[in-house]
Amino acid sequence: MGEAGSAIRVLHVDDDLPYAETAAAFLERERAEFDIETATSASEGLRLLETESVDCIVSDYEMPGENGIEFLESVREDYPDLPFILYTGRGSEAVAGDAISAGVTDYLQKTSDTSHYALLANRIVNAVEQSRSQRALEASKDRLSLFIDQSPLGFVEYNQDFEIVRVNDTLTEMFGYTEDELVGETWEVFVSPESYNNVDAVTSALSEASGGYHSVNENVRKDGDRIVVEWHNRIVTDDSGDVVTIFSHCQDVTERIEHEQNLAQLRDFFAEAEELGDLGAWEFDESGMSTWTAGTRRIHEVDDDFDPTVEDGLSFYHPDDRETVADAVDAALEDGEPYDLEVRLITATGDCRWVRTHGKRVEDGEKRTVRGFIQDITEQKERERRLRVQNERLESFASVVSHDLQGPLTVAQGHLELAQQDVTSDHLDSIDSAHERMQTLIDDILTLARDGREATTTEPVSLQTAASACWETIGTENGTLVTDTDSVVVADPRRLQRLLENLFRNSVTHASTPSLSRMQENSVEQGSAGSSMQSDSADDDGVTVTVGDIDDANGFYVADDGPGIPEDERDTVFEAGYSTASEGTGFGLAIVTDIAAVHGWDVSVTDSESGGARFEITGVDKET
Repeated sequence: MGEAGSAIRVLHVDDDLPYAETAAAFLERERAEFDIETATSASEGLRLLETESVDCIVSDYEMPGENGIEFLESVREDYPDLPFILYTGRGSEAVAGDAISAGVTDYLQKTSDTSHYALLANRIVNAVEQSRSQRALEASKDRLSLFIDQSPLGFVEYNQDFEIVRVNDTLTEMFGYTEDELVGETWEVFVSPESYNNVDAVTSALSEASGGYHSVNENVRKDGDRIVVEWHNRIVTDDSGDVVTIFSHCQDVTERIEHEQNLAQLRDFFAEAEELGDLGAWEFDESGMSTWTAGTRRIHEVDDDFDPTVEDGLSFYHPDDRETVADAVDAALEDGEPYDLEVRLITATGDCRWVRTHGKRVEDGEKRTVRGFIQDITEQKERERRLRVQNERLESFASVVSHDLQGPLTVAQGHLELAQQDVTSDHLDSIDSAHERMQTLIDDILTLARDGREATTTEPVSLQTAASACWETIGTENGTLVTDTDSVVVADPRRLQRLLENLFRNSVTHASTPSLSRMQENSVEQGSAGSSMQSDSADDDGVTVTVGDIDDANGFYVADDGPGIPEDERDTVFEAGYSTASEGTGFGLAIVTDIAAVHGWDVSVTDSESGGARFEITGVDKET
């Protein structure tokens, strides 16, 4: 009926109109908020209820037609909660009992003393206020129920024994149960055993104190799937401290937790990568503020709480490089020009370090920032300096070998040829052999000095074609080449040819030459005086050399059927000057190693299928 507010609309029904008007006058004088409407019969009162908004009915008992009780019963059919005060001149316990049975709000007997109007006014106010409070409470409950039912959060209500008395649809969908399956159960129905202790702590805390409690637990759905759920629990008490209800809101945060864990792992990974790479990330915005990661602070050797402006950050650079960096940052911010610089940095402790700094503009709506990384390259710069000095020394050494040794050797060889025209002598032949060996040594030394540098020109090369050409170049008739490959490798053609030639010569040279270990064994068995040593691995047809692919390691091999290389000698065969052949220089396999290194290849040696040597070159780029 009536809406809550300050005015109170009262319908007074009494067949004695003068009395009703008198009562209305006294009541309105007692309470200014009263608005009294009168009716002289129950039927008239019912008609008024159909058109008027009424907060309370005050009715006489003895009236023609329907009496007060009958009128009350009629009112209750359509207005079950409307306050109704039976105000009668006839006092009777039977009337009072009937009134109470019919649902009367209050009962008051008329008197001749006008002071009782104040009592009637109080009864009306109390009845209306109670009715309004009850309606507000019901409306609040309706709104709360609507909120709970439509909430995207799961809701569960417990009694004081933590037994479930109510849940919403969101919670049943979350856990896969029906409401009937959950009501009467405890929280153990959807909490995993591993989380029992944690939940016990929550329920204990709720039992001992009022207020809210937050927790995150692993829960179990009806189908057995485990999910992570965030709970907000609260205990509600009345003014006396007695528990009214206990309820919880919850949400499935499995994906959020996984996302947070992934982010944490990424942060850890990024931090480790920064530390391993000796680098850091940074960001500058248009306002001049900047953000530095831990790696950037570490490179600058500043504290973790150091957050510089752009000017502060630029101040760390060497005075000779500072303007270069500042111009690059401005160009990136204003024109979108990325930059990549190698400059000097003066750390907070005064150390001068070489750093590489790269930056580019990043736009987010109208906001523009410059974001990039900084890397400590001091050790790299030092290696480059040492390599530059080494290359200069190698160039100087190669020049000495090429001019200061090659020239006298050429003169000596010329005079030898003239002497051989005039004189025939075994001594002159020995000198010629020595000259040839010296020439081979000079060529190998120059190769080591000049080829051990970065390969500058690479191209696709047919491994089969290169191997066949190299085999013809070494000019051996005592051997056979087998090319079991159709690979096309990316290499410097000249250096690849040198690598294959040296491996082929190594196989041919050592095919009839025992290893150092074998020579020592034969010396013990046969004595040291002039014993001849023949390879028991070589046959009359000479060595067979095979070139093939290593598919699983992306490379190729050169294998032979010679005596092989003992396992205890394989770590030393690639050292410059090491050789077990009397006519070898000891530089051939060292050159192989250097040529492989400038290509980024790895070289190793093992046994071939026939027991000979197998050299494996891996890490080779191939064209498909």
